[in-house]
Amino acid sequence: MERSPSLERELDKMYTAFSTGDADAMEAMTSARDGLVFIGTDPDEWLEDLASVRQLMKAQAGAGVTVEHGSPKAYEEGTVGWVADRGHFVLPEGAGKVPFRITAVFHREGGTWKLVQEHASVAQTNEASLGVEI
Repeated sequence: MERSPSLERELDKMYTAFSTGDADAMEAMTSARDGLVFIGTDPDEWLEDLASVRQLMKAQAGAGVTVEHGSPKAYEEGTVGWVADRGHFVLPEGAGKVPFRITAVFHREGGTWKLVQEHASVAQTNEASLGVEI
């Protein structure tokens, strides 16, 4: 496997699409094939088709939340690539930032990287989520 600057750019495109509510851009970078899984930070954000991803993007467009990247790490091997990052959701009107983690898997389709799996989460301690230290 080798480092992939092109996949780091794809992640940046994802962040821009989310920040601007650009459903067309998100659709263009997402695979329409079976196997797509898009898992957002909300418990109800588990999507398995392109139409649902597009609908989510449109619904979140007016929230005013933007995304900034951390230090993404991206790798590729043949027709498959993946990226991981620790970024921030930037809340509107200077209300602060919320750290999140993301992983995404891409597949090269017709010479273009297409998103096939994405998972974002807002991290919290084991004590906060489970009530015990592990």
